[in-house]
Amino acid sequence: MVTRVKTLSDEFNAAVGRQLRAEIAAAGSSIAAMARDIAIARSALDNYVTGKRAIPVPVLYAVCSQVQVAPHLVLARAEERLSADSAQGSGVLTPFRRRTNVAGTDDTIPEVAFDSPVGHERDTDDLYQ
Repeated sequence: MVTRVKTLSDEFNAAVGRQLRAEIAAAGSSIAAMARDIAIARSALDNYVTGKRAIPVPVLYAVCSQVQVAPHLVLARAEERLSADSAQGSGVLTPFRRRTNVAGTDDTIPEVAFDSPVGHERDTDDLYQ
């Protein structure tokens, strides 16, 4: 069995994927929902955010457009993430903006279910949270 050595570009691609996953989660979405929103296969987006496949620039822009974060910020945050992960230097953590529609730790607002236009057989959000 041949083991492929990860190059710096492979590591950066994986860091961008991890950052995209974080941005999607911070926006209150899931991989399956985001894939539907940007009209690509869920498995493809999953491969991008897990670092299994190189992330195409149009996909990066589409996700960034949906989560309302500039692509250059995602790349900068991924570079910070890579620096922090590699322990070559201290990475600077960029705080996310607080979302007003998310209850804080001291809030006890009950969650309410909602009707979805997506049938249960097509809804895969619960698999990727």
